[in-house]
Amino acid sequence: MHIDNYITAITVFTLGVALSVVGLILVRQKVHIDSLMENHEVGGYMLSVVGTMYAVLLGLVVVDAMSRFQEARTIVEQESNSLADVFVLSRRFPEDKQKRIENLCLGYVTEVVQVEWPMMDDGLKSPKARKMCFDLIHEVIDFEPVTESQKAVYPIAVEAVCTLWENRRARTNISDNGMPVEEWVVLVLGAAVCSAFAYFFGLRNLKAQMIMTGLCSTLIALNLFLVLMFGYPFSGDMKIKPDALLVDKLIFERMLGTNNQTEM
Repeated sequence: MHIDNYITAITVFTLGVALSVVGLILVRQKVHIDSLMENHEVGGYMLSVVGTMYAVLLGLVVVDAMSRFQEARTIVEQESNSLADVFVLSRRFPEDKQKRIENLCLGYVTEVVQVEWPMMDDGLKSPKARKMCFDLIHEVIDFEPVTESQKAVYPIAVEAVCTLWENRRARTNISDNGMPVEEWVVLVLGAAVCSAFAYFFGLRNLKAQMIMTGLCSTLIALNLFLVLMFGYPFSGDMKIKPDALLVDKLIFERMLGTNNQTEM
């Protein structure tokens, strides 16, 4: 089940905050406040250590997740740019070679946008799109430039199609590998420890302590929410959309349609 959507994630983390407050109430019903107040002097120092360690860990994970999301967005844009470069540079090739490359470019971007993008929500990829990318690479490489113009364009086209493959591989690798389970276990257990540590302290104003405990748990839940939503760039409600590739598709269709009308 995917929980990286707004409704499910907010529901889960709201329940977590509620449980932290309920746990405090249960502890106060079982333990006398005088016993809890004896822990203040030593427990305050220990809570500072525990809280600082978890804050550093959580902060690093949040930054890593957001950086991962931005990196994935950059990779998609670079893949789109490389594909457009191959399409445009093929205009310097012989007509039959040009048509095959243009059709492969259009077929590839169509397969990625319409078929592979929804599959990445489950960490899958399209074998057909991968084959079409290989075919495009071979179509560009298997060419012997003759004219000076072709000799100048050929290495640029080869570099562009290789960059396309590298960015495609990077994109699919990110979709395959989300946040490790071990990392989530550490984050959730750390959140539970920090919330439970508040139970060792007692204020005579129980309502005030409940509010403070709820606020601390909410802050932790908000950071975990960021990790969840940014840690999986190609799934959930905040996933990266194929807007750059959609622009490529529109341009390719328009240019190929224009060429066909010209030939007619």
